[in-house]
Formats: sequence, structure tokens, C-alpha cells
Amino acid sequence: MTTTSSTGVIAPALAARLASARRDIDPVLREAVDTLPGGRVRAAARYYFGWTDPDGRPAQGAGQGKSVRAALVLAAAAALGADPAAALPAAACVELVQAFTLLTDDVLDRDRTRHGRPATWTVHTAPTALLTGNALLCLALTLPGLPPAGARLLGQATAVMCEGADADTAFESRDDVTPDECLTMTRQKTAVFVGAAAGVGAHCAGADARMVDVLVEAFTTAGNAFQCANDMLGVWGDPARTGKPTGSDLAGLKRTLVTVDALGHDSTAGRELTTLYAARTPLASADTARATELVEATGAGHRALDFIDMHTRRALALLGQAVPDPSARADLQALATMPTGYYAAYADERGPRP
Repeated sequence: MTTTSSTGVIAPALAARLASARRDIDPVLREAVDTLPGGRVRAAARYYFGWTDPDGRPAQGAGQGKSVRAALVLAAAAALGADPAAALPAAACVELVQAFTLLTDDVLDRDRTRHGRPATWTVHTAPTALLTGNALLCLALTLPGLPPAGARLLGQATAVMCEGADADTAFESRDDVTPDECLTMTRQKTAVFVGAAAGVGAHCAGADARMVDVLVEAFTTAGNAFQCANDMLGVWGDPARTGKPTGSDLAGLKRTLVTVDALGHDSTAGRELTTLYAARTPLASADTARATELVEATGAGHRALDFIDMHTRRALALLGQAVPDPSARADLQALATMPTGYYAAYADERGPRP
């Protein structure tokens, strides 16, 4: 396995920038959500963003995500010479689209936790969670401050994400998912939106079409690495850090970049894992532990780390083309090299290490 020296645990400076992005966009998000009619949808949105507890009482700091995509909008705008404050509405729009995807994903996957607390659908019902996601998506594409070209890019990316989410759901009933199909699904469901966030930031800076395209491709490539890191956490994530049970993807028989690789491995471990999946019954804790051992035995974890490294290197090369000045692209580079550190920071110590 090869690794770049620029990847490691999430740096305190990067963590501070992500926290700053969350704080800065929070007032814009609250103002947007408050335009929704007072009722169950608005209550569910306020719960999703961590502003209230399950009983609707004010809450502080609960259920907060990392806001990577919003931070990426701000960093891209700043790298191209714009005032990040002017890009705050666009960053909030991206965060609203992200809320749509996660609210929907949790219902489709029946995931009961999100950001370390009960998922929105378990508190406000699945129909309300889905409708809330739709309402937030509508807000995202109509808020003032989002450049028209950015709105088009977000709308196109959202349509692609829906295709990827549908493929991901269809994989659950198939035993013949190939690595290439899984990579296509990953690009559609996750990576395209990460790239779009960078493109939205570039539009906020008035960048030309070529600049936008290169930044979009750089962070679409980085988005593949982000999803692979997330897939690794679905096997080796520390529940105290991820907010999800250990081996959550294996327990739910998910087909991801990591598990499809392991299932297709021509070895005793790969065949035993295939037998566990063939039962089509969610795995009990003992079987989940055994499945984790089998994935490790196939070497899928180390190949996943190589995948992350390869995509990170390509993302950095593209980023260097888009923003030649090293000081101007420092924040973007920190975000592009985050996936390995993200995995290392959230993984159980028994998982493969970079």
C-alpha cells in the first residue's frame, strides 16, 4: 500500500475550519427553515439540524454533521478570490441538499441513528422525513444568493444522486453486483455532489467554465475517496465516533466498494462471506463480527486504502491545475486530502490502518 504524506489524522486546523463553516451557515439555515409553514415538516427539519431534541425542546450541539460540502463551497470561493461571506447563502444551499440526501438515505436504508442520535424518521415518521427532505431541497434551489449557474449545477447533481441512490437500493436484492457497477453508483450517489459543491463555490467567485469544470472533476475524484472512507467505516467504524453500530454495513448486507471487493475475492474468506450474504437475513452480532474478520482476511481494507490514495493523488493534481498558487489552494488541499484522516479518526483501532 502507498500513502501520501499529506494524509493522516484530521488536522486540528481543518477541524476548526469545518466547525467555523457550521457556525457561519447556521443563521442562514435557520432563516431558511423558518420560512417553512409551521408544522411537522418544519419541526422535523429543526430536529434534523440539531436545533431541537426529540420532544421539540431547544438543543445545542446535537446531531451536527461535519459540513464538509458547505466548507468546500466557502474554500473554493475564497481560493478564487471571492469573499467567503458572500458565498454563505450558496454554502447553506448545499447543506440543505445534503440534508435532503441524508433524510432520504436513512429511510431507504432503515438506519436508525444519524450523527449519534435517533434518525429523523424514527422520531417524526418515515413519510414526514421524506417530505421534509423534499421541502429542504426546494428551499435549496430557490434561496437568494445562489448563482443561477450554481443552481443548475446543484439541480443536475441532485438528479444524478437520485439515480445513484436507486442503484444502491437495487443492489440489496442482487448477488452479482460488480466492482465497476459499485464504482459507478459511488460516483453518482456521493462523488458528483462533492464535485458540485466545489463548482458552486467557483460560480460564487465568477470563475470561467474551464475553471469550474476542473474544480468539479477534482472534487468528484476526491468524492470517490470520501465514499470509500465512509464504506470502510461501515465495516471498521468506532460506534462511539460514528454514531452507528460496529459493522453496520455488514450487518445490513450492504454492497459497497469494500464489501463487493471482499465478496468477489477468490478465497476461502470471500466464499464464506458470500455464504453469509446469500442468506439475505440481517446479521446478528456474532455473524457481523465474523463477517468483519472475513473482509479483513480478503485484504479488501488495504485495497480500499490504496483506492483512496490513488484518487486523492489525482484530485490534488487537478487542484494544482485549477489553483496554481499553493497558498490560495491550502484550504481546498486540506479538504481533498481529508478522506484517509477521516477514516483514521473514526475507525476502530482493530481495522486496517493507513
